[in-house]
Amino acid sequence: MKKQKWHLFKINLPGNYQDLLVGSLNKIGFRGFLQDTDILNCYLPASCYSITFKKSLDNLLSNFKKEFPNLELSYSKKILYEQNWNKKWEQRTGIVEATRNIIIKPSWKRTPKRLSKNLSIIIEPKMSFGTGHHETTRLCLGMIERYLKPKMDVLDFGCGTGILGIASAKLGARSVLSIDNDEWAVKNTIENIKKNKTENKIKVILGTIDSIPKRKFDLIVANIDAPTIMKSIKTLSSRLSKEGILILSGILINDVYNLLPLIQKHSLIPIGLDNENSWVAIALGRN
Repeated sequence: MKKQKWHLFKINLPGNYQDLLVGSLNKIGFRGFLQDTDILNCYLPASCYSITFKKSLDNLLSNFKKEFPNLELSYSKKILYEQNWNKKWEQRTGIVEATRNIIIKPSWKRTPKRLSKNLSIIIEPKMSFGTGHHETTRLCLGMIERYLKPKMDVLDFGCGTGILGIASAKLGARSVLSIDNDEWAVKNTIENIKKNKTENKIKVILGTIDSIPKRKFDLIVANIDAPTIMKSIKTLSSRLSKEGILILSGILINDVYNLLPLIQKHSLIPIGLDNENSWVAIALGRN
């Protein structure tokens, strides 16, 4: 049988920015990704490549560069023939010690004895944001550990793989609502929820900020990006209970000062801030 032809695009991009771009690349047609330290490998079926696709990619990268002007974005392209991508991916994917007490692992990896007492979250590493390899995922998990109390109602806005909602459910939340505007991410979240046996606590919605029900949540987590946070913080703050906590991440250190006026405008105050490399997670409470 004739092997399928693929285009491999190698995008020069530092690792801590890659997850921010993957969702948008997925939407324009890429079918798989492999992350190296400074290279994002993107796979596209040859049948999907066209002048229109190239324009979409160039526009996407141009807009991304406007958001992060210090980046030097470039890419190269070559032809590949189909291989056993899953086997290659599995060989490269290991267990992530996300916090002192939480590990993230694919279903095919056994938990080593030294980590047997840790909370284990099974996440199939596909194309959604949130496999534990990115700083912001780890920062959010650390804050959920710190601020989540039993019987809290949790909102995970921009759920990606569902990892933050799953962690909340396993740590004692009463209920979790996970929302994402990407259909593929929602399917991935549902798959991961089933693997972690947390279906009885988590509801998943395909939707936008306007899809959030008009009710209160005790803990809201939004691991997205600074521009989306700025657009969404009014609604998110309105859904926060009186004693609730809002955790925001996907934020670069330089963006924190731009967020502070909005935080104050919506009667919120910082109660915690963690950082790793250039990334920040902020916990907010009511003023």
